[in-house]
Amino acid sequence: MRRLAPLCLALAAALLGCSSGSGPGTGGAPAGSPETPVTSGSTAAKPQVTFLDRLPIARYSYTADETAAIESAQQVLTKRCLRTFGIAYEPPQREAETSTSSDRRYGLSSASEAARLGYHPDMGPLPAGPDLPEDALRVFYGNRGAEPGSAERVVYKGREVPKNGCFGQSVAKLAEEYDSPAAAETARRISTQSYKDSLAEPPVKEAFRNWSACMRNSGFRYDSPLEPANNKEFQREDISKREKETARADVRCKEKTDLLDIWFKAESALQKAEIDKNSKSLQTLLTAHRNKTEAARRIVAEG
Repeated sequence: MRRLAPLCLALAAALLGCSSGSGPGTGGAPAGSPETPVTSGSTAAKPQVTFLDRLPIARYSYTADETAAIESAQQVLTKRCLRTFGIAYEPPQREAETSTSSDRRYGLSSASEAARLGYHPDMGPLPAGPDLPEDALRVFYGNRGAEPGSAERVVYKGREVPKNGCFGQSVAKLAEEYDSPAAAETARRISTQSYKDSLAEPPVKEAFRNWSACMRNSGFRYDSPLEPANNKEFQREDISKREKETARADVRCKEKTDLLDIWFKAESALQKAEIDKNSKSLQTLLTAHRNKTEAARRIVAEG
């Protein structure tokens, strides 16, 4: 399956086609948004329900193997940079991803998640940061935590550190040479706009009405499957019984009305039409991905 880079707000920043710039401590798009990245799973534990990696535009995102190669190259370049400051660094081994979360492009879709977590996302453990002393971390990250537009300089043993640290410099090095921002923006636009446009498609609107009627029969009043997750009552830290009951009914009604499949097919058709119109730009994106991945693999091979 395909994995979007966490620093890119994906399938909108993923979405597809953005550059891989993930690293220790980085995050992703908010759960439930049309930009929500798919969580990659290992062969032993795959997500229960996925849509982002099946949509036509997903072809223009990095594959899991490509992302792994690029992230490994970023770590090699970071290690080289840190060495010039006299800092020894061994990148952590890349662990297999084992999340079983479903993506939420179309809202909650997993019965097991509904029963366990209601509308709360299954965040899983946070990735560990680099194992470095505090002063060395400033070299790793630079002034990443400074205010936007800040001219703050980071100096380590009399030497100025790259603005975004060795890691940020390493991400930028590959991005500047190989990324295709205009083509990536085309992919992001298609993904984001197709989601918005799908809401107005007659089959989707009818499916929403059927879902709403099903929810009423279960004692819950919502006009749209987008509404429950935005219920302030369900955004508290604790997960209430009411939240779980609503979530379970939500998923049951989606299954009963075939809403997810109808919505997916409608959006897929919209994307295919836009992909045909933008085939030249998207081919440029695929070429950029291939070239960047090949460069990343050379860097890793060189160590």
